[in-house]
Amino acid sequence: MQKKWADRALLVVFILLAALLYRSAADYPGIAQTTSAKYVRFLAVFIGVLCLAQLGFGLMREHGREVLVLSESPRRFFGLLVGLVLFAIAFEPLGFYLSAALFIPAIGWMLGYRRPLVLALTTAGVLGFVYVVFVQLLSVRLPGIEIF
Repeated sequence: MQKKWADRALLVVFILLAALLYRSAADYPGIAQTTSAKYVRFLAVFIGVLCLAQLGFGLMREHGREVLVLSESPRRFFGLLVGLVLFAIAFEPLGFYLSAALFIPAIGWMLGYRRPLVLALTTAGVLGFVYVVFVQLLSVRLPGIEIF
């Protein structure tokens, strides 16, 4: 399969899934409409918008006859997959913030980023962004260990 058609098909599927996700939030009961439904709609809109933008950029430029290669480095691909599974396992006992604080630099290191300051600043920036958007703006309580 050519890469351009695989990209386009996958983006169309993600756009449809984003629309279905947005629509599913209408069925949330009572109080969930003001908390969880906001979060789900936020995710659906941004996933849909980003996929539409990527689809538009892909249509504007013409790809050659590139063949789809899932991974040039199967070891790195499976390492990332194992890391994602470990993050999901750590999510329950450690909560979002602690597991993400461990996962982000570990994956960055696995992808070849070796500067500790850059990894630390990236981790802090991502966690800060998530805190501001989800906790402060959307009032979504993320799972975590209660300190106080």
